[in-house]
Amino acid sequence: MRQHAIPQNVLDVEFKLFTKFTLKEFAYLALGIGFGGLMIYLTVDKAIPAILGIPVFFLSSVSGIFLGLVPINDQDADKFIQSYMTAINNPTQRAWLNKKMKADRIKPAMKPNEEGKLVSKDVKVEKPKIIGATFVNTLEEEEIENSKNDIQKDESQEIVPTLDPNNIVITDDNIANFQFNINSVDRLPGNINVWLCTKDLKPIPNTIVYLKTKDDKMLYANKTGPNGYFLTNKVWDPGVYVLNFEHPQYKFPRVEMLLTKKDNKLPIKINSI
Repeated sequence: MRQHAIPQNVLDVEFKLFTKFTLKEFAYLALGIGFGGLMIYLTVDKAIPAILGIPVFFLSSVSGIFLGLVPINDQDADKFIQSYMTAINNPTQRAWLNKKMKADRIKPAMKPNEEGKLVSKDVKVEKPKIIGATFVNTLEEEEIENSKNDIQKDESQEIVPTLDPNNIVITDDNIANFQFNINSVDRLPGNINVWLCTKDLKPIPNTIVYLKTKDDKMLYANKTGPNGYFLTNKVWDPGVYVLNFEHPQYKFPRVEMLLTKKDNKLPIKINSI
């Protein structure tokens, strides 16, 4: 048994011009057949050639009758054509996570706390309140606190000093002095990751970073994002890698890194000179 269509808008009633023909249907018929009749008249009057007038007559008349009288899927032909064009021209997929959003989720936003440690920007640090007085943390005190240690290091690890500040060599003996922990380390795509910052731990964006072999062969290049991170796109094999940095305002040392562990994805902090 055929089900009756549920009315979508009971107030949507079209004006009937005469009998069951609406004004829209009559307009399609009048325009289509009228224009076709004009083509026949011009053809008989020899104003236009028959090879042009007769096909235009049939095409115009059939179009007017089709749009005015023929329903498609229980709806007017013009409504069906309009819905069909909208369906094929509009996208049917919606992206819930684009490339920029994915990059922002992978790149952790860090900030230094009052003790000099790197913490997530989402962590809210409450300042101590002193009753009857005002807690003042001057700019000079902040600079002294930030210059003590950029990252809190384990006292049991031996610090290997860098002799040349313009050429840093990172090995297994001193890599712990440059790395720091982040919560999203498991989601990082590669195992050579760098965080560029100033001496007071402010991230430096828009820095071009070149990853090369020791014999100056280019492997990968990218710009640091708004949080100052350079993240590689894959897990690199053990070997010696060189990092060069270009920025119009800041200067950075040349970094030569000996990679021995493929599963170590912790980022390396490099300060500007």
